[in-house]
Amino acid sequence: MGILNATPDSFYDRGRYQTLDASIKRAVEMAEQGAGMIDVGGEKAAPGAAVSTEEEKRRVIPVIKAIRRQLDVAISVDTLKPDVAEAALDAGADIINSIGGFEDARMREVAARTEAAIVIMHIQGCPRIAHPNPVYGDAVEDVVAWLADRAALCLQSGIQRDRIVLDPGPGFGKRTEHDLAVIRGIERFTAMPFPILLAASRKKFIGDILGSSVENRLEGSLSVAAWGVLKGVLMVRAHDVRETVRAVRMTEAVMHPDEIEEKE
Repeated sequence: MGILNATPDSFYDRGRYQTLDASIKRAVEMAEQGAGMIDVGGEKAAPGAAVSTEEEKRRVIPVIKAIRRQLDVAISVDTLKPDVAEAALDAGADIINSIGGFEDARMREVAARTEAAIVIMHIQGCPRIAHPNPVYGDAVEDVVAWLADRAALCLQSGIQRDRIVLDPGPGFGKRTEHDLAVIRGIERFTAMPFPILLAASRKKFIGDILGSSVENRLEGSLSVAAWGVLKGVLMVRAHDVRETVRAVRMTEAVMHPDEIEEKE
């Protein structure tokens, strides 16, 4: 899943893809590099000034329409707002990826009615509000239980089981030790009856371990992606698509040597 932030203030892209032309060029580039899904976001996940529903639509809907016309990829909309999600699905998106974890009943209703696929992400605290002191009894077991409960709620709301993907949410309501525990214990998540999306690309915990700025977290991101795939993760969300695809392919080749397709 390639990340496409159509925003002026994303933590890594810093507005590089906020124009329609730049967004489409990047989407095409990511598809050529091996992305099977493109995740389009119009509001940063970090705390900051709120973005109105209409402004968020203005940022993402033209991009989604253009991607749908030009590329044969799945399209995900990264949003907290049910109105944005619904408009995105009408424009051609396939997936709702929400850092709100589908707590919003109307978001669940939109997903159920449209039969969209969804990504349920774990978060402790409220989206887009700083939560500097999260507390867990056991980070892995607490997150597993939370995701199981939220998945059950989505099923009760009419969302089909085969439309649900889970994301343990590294970086959201977690300190570095919690993020590392979740990554280390990723097999607890891949044992759950839903596919797991690993979204750790260039996040703060990688910088904390390596002592590196966001611009210098590629190697750490690739290490986490490879670990996740080794442990059964089926989807990886990444800024650096070419490098991540190569790291995943190499990991899979080591895991499944009989399936290797040699390249000239």
